[in-house]
Amino acid sequence: MDRYAHSLQPALRLGVDFGTGTLVIGITGQDGKGYRTLEFPGWSREMPGTGAGGPVHAVPVLVHYDEEGNRTIGNEVVRAGDSDHPRTARWIRKYLLEESPVRIPAGPDRRITFRDAATDFLTAVLTRAIREYPGCSSVVFAIPKDVPEWYTGWLGSIADAAGIRSWHTLAEPAAVVAGYGLSPEAGQGYLIIRWDETDFSASFILSEGASDQCPAGGPRVTGTACDDTGCKAIDGWIAQDVLARNHMMHRGPKTQRIHDKITGRIGELYSQLAAADEAIIGIEDPLSGTTFPARLSRDDVGRILTEHGFLSVFDRTIGRARAAAISRGCKEVLPVAVIMTGQGCAIPAVEDLIKKQFEGVPVLSDHPLDAVARGAALFLPHASRTDRIKNDYALRYWDSKSREHRFRFLVRSGALYPSAGQVARITISAAYDGQTRLGIPLFEISNSADAQAPALELVSDPAGGIRLAIPPGDAGTGSRPLLANERTPTLLAADPPALKGEPRFELTFTLDREKQLRVTARDLVTGMLVKKDAPVHRLT
Repeated sequence: MDRYAHSLQPALRLGVDFGTGTLVIGITGQDGKGYRTLEFPGWSREMPGTGAGGPVHAVPVLVHYDEEGNRTIGNEVVRAGDSDHPRTARWIRKYLLEESPVRIPAGPDRRITFRDAATDFLTAVLTRAIREYPGCSSVVFAIPKDVPEWYTGWLGSIADAAGIRSWHTLAEPAAVVAGYGLSPEAGQGYLIIRWDETDFSASFILSEGASDQCPAGGPRVTGTACDDTGCKAIDGWIAQDVLARNHMMHRGPKTQRIHDKITGRIGELYSQLAAADEAIIGIEDPLSGTTFPARLSRDDVGRILTEHGFLSVFDRTIGRARAAAISRGCKEVLPVAVIMTGQGCAIPAVEDLIKKQFEGVPVLSDHPLDAVARGAALFLPHASRTDRIKNDYALRYWDSKSREHRFRFLVRSGALYPSAGQVARITISAAYDGQTRLGIPLFEISNSADAQAPALELVSDPAGGIRLAIPPGDAGTGSRPLLANERTPTLLAADPPALKGEPRFELTFTLDREKQLRVTARDLVTGMLVKKDAPVHRLT
């Protein structure tokens, strides 16, 4: 039965593109019509749309904390001139995905991580979205490639905190393809060019069969490459060029202030260039009070990009992405289309440059600012979900009698998610006296058709020797069991230390709607609940 059909299906859906520089949220009706981006007065800024679309409302991904720890968000930070302040978190997604250890001052004697700042930012915006658009009860988050294992569950916790009843995820390449209204056939290849504030990237994708991440032929990334020449670089190049043409290239605090004024208003120049061949804004000299014109034409942008070697960056990045795809066994195939997304791709001169580089190949550039949010908003989760787990998952333990590893299954292939209740309940004991940390080693056992024979495994013998063993009978006959949560191990702290063989923790496991296995753990000695619905691993 379709859990999302009829009365359970929300009237309005949100699609969220949490980007490096901006957050764009698209909204659409139940029938997929009436798409637009959400405006948040004070927080968002209006950017001109391209093609047949209307304006795009984007919230700058900025959070500023004052000395008392109070927050300002988005365009409030820009207007206050605090974008580069030490207490401002910016380029949050980039540092979040890199799991940066850097901490930001956020009030008296308080420093926070980028994950904390991202939580503050997204929770505030989504809560406001639900408050101002009460018909929205479902959200789809676009997920970039190679995110940490905790990322999806973290987004879900933010959706829950904002009061959103139903949330789902969609791979970012699939969102881009859907955002441009494409229905790719299996075997077709595309090149996605993304240019945001901090990076320029190229990704070759190949359309495959339907998947739970994209019902109409899921695009798979075959090769990708990235360069750190982001939009901020071109903003600086343009500011330098304007200063040079106004004979103001001497160095000093005054020139730097004027340079910053130009880069702070660069978006106005881009907006004018979207409708005309030349743009002009007035820049005030902070010392003399006089105003001088900052002119920029489409040809100027092309010239500036060429002078600073962007063409070689472009060719080198695409070449690396192509080489990565070929190294993975993908044949070199001319892409059916080049798809442009990101703030840099909204610059007309950039579009002209890319079209010259790919003559004879369609270059799609109608939705560079909101393709991801548009595709996520139009995504229908119920159209593709099977609601079943594909592989087996088990905890591995050492059987001292048989002197080999055995497996205690938690989730079997074909299990429904979310689970109606507990999927497993077990008790674990310490392996030695004085043990203070007990782990939950989750193993994935694939049931794919190309993995028929059990694999040999090295097993430690208590006497100090090593012997070969095959996975025991209760491990099934699938492929080699692989440790699933190696990157994010789940540990339980025993205080006081545990005794060997003494039942110490009672664990109950559940499956949420995003296939996340969660554990609740109780210390049987102290009676304390040490974990409550903590994420262990996202299953497949």
